[in-house]
Amino acid sequence: MPSEQFDKRSGAATPRTTALGHPKGDLWLLLAGLPVLGLLVGLALPRLARWVSGSPVLPWRDGIAFVGRLDAPWQTGLVMAAGLVAGLALAFTAIAEAMRLELTDDQVRIEQHDTVRVLERADVSAVFRDGKHLVILGRDSAELARGEHGASAAALADAFRAHGYPWRDADPHAALFRRWIPGAPGLPAEVHALLKAREAAMKRDSGRDARDLAEAVREAGFVVRDEKGEQYWRPLAGGGGA
Repeated sequence: MPSEQFDKRSGAATPRTTALGHPKGDLWLLLAGLPVLGLLVGLALPRLARWVSGSPVLPWRDGIAFVGRLDAPWQTGLVMAAGLVAGLALAFTAIAEAMRLELTDDQVRIEQHDTVRVLERADVSAVFRDGKHLVILGRDSAELARGEHGASAAALADAFRAHGYPWRDADPHAALFRRWIPGAPGLPAEVHALLKAREAAMKRDSGRDARDLAEAVREAGFVVRDEKGEQYWRPLAGGGGA
């Protein structure tokens, strides 16, 4: 919870700060659970490959048959080591992608995607959870920040409300979103082009390109979000759109 600190030399109170990072339980699960899971998958993979290799409709048959032949102890060890490395990589990627927050009554500091951003409380119109994502909206209803955060909705709500931020139980603009259909009326041609490019970026798992294109959509006066592999859009507050 928020804590107020004092400068020992001046005796003046410094802004109370709340740090919101990964819950310890989630960190242990990521750093221990994923590598162990990788080891177990590596151990089971050759046996699983041999089991499925007899299927008449099996894709990548040659590759699966090759994995099934890795039955020597040293080969099994190599596969398990690869699984361990993959598990560690997934764990560190998940930690790096997740939001880390520091709240004061005046600002929220966000560490995400190897970048640091500072938002003024006066520029924030709403904060809410959207599934696993924490979302912060600006005064024009644009998304100032979005990312996964491991803390519970109740813990996030308590922290933001304690510092005077406008926490909402749901997206206050949710009813305005429409599923994107290429060429459908209501969007300028340039935004359709941006969303088409963003769809391609998502299909090739290019998160950075998808984020950059979402920012370009915002500059054009619209908000885009993803739901079950589909893009949804709405106009900014006071923006265009049919």
